[in-house]
Amino acid sequence: MRKITIIFILFCIVFVSCSQRQIPFNKKQWMREKNRFYMTDSLIKKLNEDKPKRAEIFDLLGKPKLEGRISDNEASYWLKSDGFLAMWELYIDFDDNGNFKSAVVAYAD
Repeated sequence: MRKITIIFILFCIVFVSCSQRQIPFNKKQWMREKNRFYMTDSLIKKLNEDKPKRAEIFDLLGKPKLEGRISDNEASYWLKSDGFLAMWELYIDFDDNGNFKSAVVAYAD
């Protein structure tokens, strides 16, 4: 019984350590494309609180590297890859006046 308890505790420790960790948004790391995926919770919270305009978001995050990732009402940023063709992206929506509307993280495969 003791052996099972020890194995269960070790399993729980490994599971918790492998779960998604979140870190505060850091502009320098974002620009270097480092840990972007792990900053999304705090970034989205900041965007929802501040309600920045499109130009302010581009000042904060930089323009997406590919022009195809920018449209009149949306911009998307690469976060991380999960394999050859699958990746995580941050999609930011704007209203017709260029004001922040919403942001969501999505898995694209």
